[in-house]
Amino acid sequence: MKNIKKNIFKTFLFISFFVFYNTQAQQISFDNHITVSSGNDGFGRPRIVLVNDNPLIIFRNNTSPKTIKLSRWNGIGFDTAYNITNVGVEPSSQDGPEIAVKGDTIYVVFSSSATLYSSIMMIRSFDGGITFSDTIRVSDTNVTQICRMGNVTVDNLGNPIISYMSYTTFFTNPKQIVRTSSNFGTTFNTAVVASANAPAEPCECCKSSVIARNNKIFLLFRVNDNNIRNSHIAMSDNNGLSFDAVNDIDDYNWILNNCPASITNGVFYGDSILIVKKSGATGNNEVVLTSVSQSSLDYSYNRNIDEIPGVEQRYPEIVNNGDSIFIVWEDNRSGVQNCYLSYSTNGVNNISDGFSFTDSTNSGPKFLPHLAFNDGKIHLVYIDYLQSSIKYVKGYLTNPTYINQYKFEKNNNINFDFLGRNNNNSILEFILKNKKY
Repeated sequence: MKNIKKNIFKTFLFISFFVFYNTQAQQISFDNHITVSSGNDGFGRPRIVLVNDNPLIIFRNNTSPKTIKLSRWNGIGFDTAYNITNVGVEPSSQDGPEIAVKGDTIYVVFSSSATLYSSIMMIRSFDGGITFSDTIRVSDTNVTQICRMGNVTVDNLGNPIISYMSYTTFFTNPKQIVRTSSNFGTTFNTAVVASANAPAEPCECCKSSVIARNNKIFLLFRVNDNNIRNSHIAMSDNNGLSFDAVNDIDDYNWILNNCPASITNGVFYGDSILIVKKSGATGNNEVVLTSVSQSSLDYSYNRNIDEIPGVEQRYPEIVNNGDSIFIVWEDNRSGVQNCYLSYSTNGVNNISDGFSFTDSTNSGPKFLPHLAFNDGKIHLVYIDYLQSSIKYVKGYLTNPTYINQYKFEKNNNINFDFLGRNNNNSILEFILKNKKY
């Protein structure tokens, strides 16, 4: 009888965490899909940003000669894409590029195969992408190392902050590196091992991301602790001189012998950081939303965004503006890969179910979505595989409608597993903390 009461108590807690409900929210109305680039012009891993509220898209051309290209919105359509890297720089076709903007300042970061060992390079523009600088090397020239999977953000003053992975020439001893600049990327400060205080070495094929606010820099990355591949966050509160605080932000240990090849992305939300990531710890590959305190690095919850048993979800991206939050990813719920969007215009507790935003007139897989949002407009890009093209579509927030949403009654950090798997944020801990003596 005692065990029955205990199970009923657990079930009640589980049910009370969330309910389904209909709520009033703004719909998204989409324009026609536009082909930005296709075929030999390139269609590798598009990234989109807004410059003066106009979309700018970069992507890889993976055919020889390999380059990174850019296409800008001209008011009625996209300009013909043009190379922004010089021939011979050899951007890697395995990862990148990444882009960050502040005003008219643009930084593009990528891995280069032009050096003896792969290195991290950057180009920059101070006129909104009309012209770009020569290539600037970010990774150290005086250290024999392999460097890959670069990422970039911009600080409050407009300087680049760049993260990347370094290895020995045998792809051993991986480290997550962060380099800052005080002169808009003309030179870079000393490389700092941002993963130094993590409990294990970084996951060897998982890209990090980096975000910054005031004097704080946050690195989002995954570790490999004897095949336990949990997501972590590291913080510097001294403008990147050191990353002293590190915390695990997963409920369950994700044990995986091979590499998940995933990335963790985040945005600021009040005094928290909203993070999207992939996790397969429950036996299902799911896109998860996590909220982390900017001060303590403690997380308050991990929530499935659109859980579908047996479906593999991956490559999540997130943007926000105040309480308007937009999340994209790809999954195979329809039998082929497609791109999906969930959103809320009134806070994190009201995120919609996922829905496809890609061109339904073309069958076949769609990959690698990316997004930008401002002034009530959502800008989306993705790869249309059968069309060998990059597609763009713009959505507008319109009149309120009723949509199905998850409502989480509390930002609860209670989580448990009926199957008895290891849980870093367990129901037992909650019971012990709240037991009355």
